[in-house]
Amino acid sequence: MQKKNGLPTSRVIYPSDKLSEQFIKESECTATKTFDTESYRILAELSQAIMFEWEIVNDHISVSDNWSLVFGNKPPIGNFSGNIDRIFSIDPKTKNVFTEYVNRTKKIKKVGPQHYEKFELHLLTKNNEYIWFQVRLLLRCDENESPERVFGMMTDINMQKKEYESLLHEARHDVLTNLYNKATTQRLIAHYLRHSRLKDKRQVLFVIDIDNFKDINDLFGHLFGDSVIVDIAHSIKLVFNKTDIVGRIGGDEFMALCKNCSEDLFIRKSHELLAALSKTYTHQARSVKISASIGAVISPDYGTRFEDLFRKADKALYYIKASGKNNYCLYDNDLSVPQYVNKREFLLTGNSEKNKKFFHENVVEYIFKILHRSTDATAATNLILEIISNRYKISRAFIIEKNSDGNYSNTFEWCSDKSASKKSSHQDIPKGTAEKFFSCLNEDGIFGCADVKLLPAEMQIHFKDSDIHAILECAVFSEGNIRAMIGFEYHTHPREWKSEEIESLSFTAEILGTFLIQKRTLDKMKHSHMQTLEILDHIESFIYVIDTKNYEILFLNKSAAEFFGTKQLGKKCYNIIAGEEAPCSFCPIKLLDESTDSAQKVIYLEKRDLWLRAAISKIHWSADREVCMVHCHDITALKKKK
Repeated sequence: MQKKNGLPTSRVIYPSDKLSEQFIKESECTATKTFDTESYRILAELSQAIMFEWEIVNDHISVSDNWSLVFGNKPPIGNFSGNIDRIFSIDPKTKNVFTEYVNRTKKIKKVGPQHYEKFELHLLTKNNEYIWFQVRLLLRCDENESPERVFGMMTDINMQKKEYESLLHEARHDVLTNLYNKATTQRLIAHYLRHSRLKDKRQVLFVIDIDNFKDINDLFGHLFGDSVIVDIAHSIKLVFNKTDIVGRIGGDEFMALCKNCSEDLFIRKSHELLAALSKTYTHQARSVKISASIGAVISPDYGTRFEDLFRKADKALYYIKASGKNNYCLYDNDLSVPQYVNKREFLLTGNSEKNKKFFHENVVEYIFKILHRSTDATAATNLILEIISNRYKISRAFIIEKNSDGNYSNTFEWCSDKSASKKSSHQDIPKGTAEKFFSCLNEDGIFGCADVKLLPAEMQIHFKDSDIHAILECAVFSEGNIRAMIGFEYHTHPREWKSEEIESLSFTAEILGTFLIQKRTLDKMKHSHMQTLEILDHIESFIYVIDTKNYEILFLNKSAAEFFGTKQLGKKCYNIIAGEEAPCSFCPIKLLDESTDSAQKVIYLEKRDLWLRAAISKIHWSADREVCMVHCHDITALKKKK
């Protein structure tokens, strides 16, 4: 068999699912049909796929030249099935579906209709790192319909897998503390109690409430309070094992399921929690001392349903709160709690004020609230820069705006404690200097640099003797022209900007840019509904409000109205948004229930060929309506690049 560039020239290899499906259809018609193999080889190389061919009878394997770029030396030709584990270094933590496929194929006597397979493998590369690949295999038969050879193609899907894992992490975790969020905590604990209960072992459900935390917020403000919550969450997490379920269920309330926990272990962990959470925080010469109150219940002794256990643990917690706080209590049936009221029923019913999301669970929503409520535009902008910078550990955040003379000036700035202000030295920046960076902006108006030392020499000069190591800048456009730049600096060391960071920071910049451009002429921000609508209308993402009972559209921002139609209020969202005749099976509204006030989901609108990342939240509209806000970001381009 002749080969060219390491590939068998007498065989056809398709670089995509679509082509593979075409290959299957054509091969079913005739096993001897002639194809332009050189064209397909070129297409496959352009796709950067790695190809291989397994000749089943003589157990030989041949691979494409780009195999060496990823895996190192090419494998030996003979004894393929005996060398699978050496040729394909599959992550031992994952299932070895490839070996199973080879062993199964060798036993086939005649090829049936299902001779195309696709699966994912986590493979070790020559750089000693595991990468996810999608593997597509096409089994071909000889004239007697006996298995003759397998064509294989491997495509790097590592970035797609990371994006999926990132989305999953965002949906399950509390943004501020990185513990499980309220809904996920309840779901995981309920699932464990229902499916993983061991008859000879116990588990303890802890409900932890921080004493005097309100004093910290009242005295020091919510931003300082957030840093305290992060510290508290870290202390709680250290007490429990990695296999335990630990989550944040409210502002200063936490929950944990300690698996395989005896009563003695419960007592020890309770003492550890009390010691770890007995702290004094000082800010601006004022101090507040906090402590913890702990209620707990043992399962299966006092139940196996989450709802029952939660109420009993909460009753034990109420007993401690009523008895002086800073202690723990293990529930038993003789526990006497006069006038007990389950103040945390919100976890089960969603009816309490505490069920409202805190700003750090949805930074974008909180930014809207700041802009809407603030009467001081300068204070609001500075506060937003501080919030987002603390969230992503930014050293310095700044806004440079275009002057009437065409030059640029630093109008807003936030610096960490370790970074010096540059605002006074960055006034009246020449237009030519500022616009050197404009040429580096991508199509989304974003310029990111992980290490300023890697910039061209003519740009590096602007960072000479500077503490800047990494920078991310986002352009603010007005009528097609750059009106301002919102930048984020990192001063400690070079920093690779993650996709989640770029998305959040650039979206924040978009909101701030819109706010600055449209509201600079106003003396102050009014507490009015119309001003909030105006801000929403200048965001390019789709924002709409839906009645969750009848799917009626109650509000569309400008982007949504222009895209889906300007006269759609009162109509059904599945008709207008998705182009369907009935409620969509993938509707994000279905993610909301009594215990879930917000959720995120990637959805595909088939009738519009549109991919959206949807964030949905319950909001207050009127006393007789149950309403949610849907915020959709168009990710079609990202999906199609994949």
